[in-house]
Amino acid sequence: MSDPADLRQHVRIDFLAAQHDADSLPGWVFKPVQFSRGPAGLVLNMSDGGLQVLTSAAEPLNEARYEVVLLLGRSDVDSDDEQVSWFNGVVERAWSRPVPRMGILHGMRFVARNSTAEQFLNAHRQDLDSGQWVRCVLLKAPG
Repeated sequence: MSDPADLRQHVRIDFLAAQHDADSLPGWVFKPVQFSRGPAGLVLNMSDGGLQVLTSAAEPLNEARYEVVLLLGRSDVDSDDEQVSWFNGVVERAWSRPVPRMGILHGMRFVARNSTAEQFLNAHRQDLDSGQWVRCVLLKAPG
């Protein structure tokens, strides 16, 4: 039997910081005030085709499409304000399943095929490899 990873259309990049057991994952995900209109999530992995996001069981995703805003935050040492770089794109929710003690895991597909996700990965590879968390906010997609 072949490995499911060999059947993927896009290479998936796992975010190492999010690959620990349930006890080491954060109990909540902080988001900047300007993104308070939607549920927050933790990105577990991403490819040019889509991403997997873990959200709180208290905020189920009911829409078929969302605008996902990826947040790679860094604290500004001088002012304690968060300096956030982000990528956004429209995604379709392909599947969702509960993960005991952790929340709900969602598989999302990018609606538009472009290289923005790859650019995000390449631009932040060093941060991601060193254990930087990648958070996201899921906003209701316009339309």
